Amino acid sequence: MRKSASVNPHWWWSFVGAAALVVVDQYTKYVATAELLDGAVSVLPFLSFRYFCNTGAAFSILQGYTHFLTFVGVAFVIYFSWEIWRLRRIENPPVLFVAALTLILAGAGGNLIDRAMQGCVVDFIHVHYDWFNFPIFNVADSAVCIGAASWILAALLHREQPKSEVAE
Repeated sequence: MRKSASVNPHWWWSFVGAAALVVVDQYTKYVATAELLDGAVSVLPFLSFRYFCNTGAAFSILQGYTHFLTFVGVAFVIYFSWEIWRLRRIENPPVLFVAALTLILAGAGGNLIDRAMQGCVVDFIHVHYDWFNFPIFNVADSAVCIGAASWILAALLHREQPKSEVAE
């Protein structure tokens, strides 16, 4: 078998990065569960750590649909793993696109582990000030949001230009 010159030898680093981020996510959730069950810890006037077992999706929507959300999580992990696997055929994929796929895979994987193991996602980061209360979230949620924004930005920056017709 010959190795194609256009094969990207670094594509698998996305899986390594995603796995490392899942480890960080799971560790922070472990610490939050161990330390925050008795109450919130104020870090800054606008930031506190507070344990919350979220049985829904983002912003606690779809509360109680744990099996459906687990299925969606599995689908996301499979899809983004497949997208990263496809990168092996692209010689120099856009770094922002690779980062986006890696972040989304890590976030989906981290929250999927929680749903499968506990039936809920452990959230603990609470941003608030005066009347403003942002929904409580976690490291995996942050990875998915940053990854999704990066994916959109990468699509906008690297979209193919339409081919113009050749004048005869």
